[in-house]
Amino acid sequence: MKVIEKLLKEEDFISFVDIVVGAYPGRMGSLQPTKEQLKTLFMHNQNNVASIHYFGLWEDNKLVGGMRLHDYEMNLFSKMIPVGGVGLVAVDLLHKKEKVAKELIDHFFKVFLEKNVHFVALYPFRPDFYKKMGFGYGPKMHQYLVEPSSFPKGPTKKHLTFLTVQDQYKLADCYKRVAAKKHGMFFKTESELSSIFNNPQHYIIAVEKEDTIQGYMVFSFNKQSETNFLLNNLVIKEWIYETPEALLELSTFLNSQADQVNRIEWNTQEENIHFFLGDVRNGTNHLIPSVYHASTVSGVGLMYRIINVKGFFEELKTRNFNGQTVTFKLTVFDSLLIENNQQIVIEVINGEMKIFECDNYAVEMMIDIAELSSLVMGVVTVQELFMLSKVKISDEQYLHVLHQFFFVFDKPRCITAF
Repeated sequence: MKVIEKLLKEEDFISFVDIVVGAYPGRMGSLQPTKEQLKTLFMHNQNNVASIHYFGLWEDNKLVGGMRLHDYEMNLFSKMIPVGGVGLVAVDLLHKKEKVAKELIDHFFKVFLEKNVHFVALYPFRPDFYKKMGFGYGPKMHQYLVEPSSFPKGPTKKHLTFLTVQDQYKLADCYKRVAAKKHGMFFKTESELSSIFNNPQHYIIAVEKEDTIQGYMVFSFNKQSETNFLLNNLVIKEWIYETPEALLELSTFLNSQADQVNRIEWNTQEENIHFFLGDVRNGTNHLIPSVYHASTVSGVGLMYRIINVKGFFEELKTRNFNGQTVTFKLTVFDSLLIENNQQIVIEVINGEMKIFECDNYAVEMMIDIAELSSLVMGVVTVQELFMLSKVKISDEQYLHVLHQFFFVFDKPRCITAF
């Protein structure tokens, strides 16, 4: 018999840590926490952090898997909505391929559906596994590895200052203002905020004017040689800026590190940030035919999933859908959440949307839940999905208007890791 419940007892956390270490052996490197430290951290989070919840799956009274759930708030086209997150999905090595992960994810859905949350997200250990479970791709991450001189040098860096834990709420205020303006951003929890300042490897600098932080950067150093201590890369962990001036001042700081830093690693979801940099080549000297210089390594990571189609579209009613006017039937296929196999009729007049249950519509659009989840967030467009045979439209003359209906000018951004 299988049971999924919250982890409560110390011995259960000890077992869960053993499962986590087996599932993610890379966590136990020389600078990573010990098993005892992980157990203490997990128990502290369970008992003291309201937004984090650990669950375990027992089979015949033996813990065989577990996961960590998160309560988040996300900017959805300037409306703040609750979002469920899941991480640290781990299965005992002796119970692989027994659908333990699937049962954990099913419970993940159940927990948030009971909370009346319509949208969830995760970082996949295998994107194809979660794609089959109805998760759609989020925005790509682009990793730049450039020389410090590639960052523009501005007229000043006089507003830069180091931040300490006493400044964390000023930093939080800056982040909140940026997140409130950027579609897709998750708001920071108290534990996330604390973790920035609790990491001894972190340096935190900010642009501060009139006691207000207008941008900040969290970074660390990564040595590049065991025999030459002068060879280091600077690794940007988080870079937030409200204004072009704040961006340029922080860039000036990076430019001035050329005597100490070999290259700077910057992970960003901004697709056109290469317009900001000077030499965007990553040092590999690799050419892509015919003459395209290797600049970034890109990856898929964050994945989205709608777990209640009608509920999520109710959340979207505050958005203007680009002034479009059309009535269409949306047919959604969801092989995992049967109740999510829904057909709804959407009427939009001058961009204002209403939802109906009727048979009076001009065109039908048929789509899988994974692609719909990416589409509504603005990661991909209707025309792209249509050309890739990932969406069907009963009357192709409506392709353009449906493309415009779903089109998102500012693609989602999310830097929250969980």
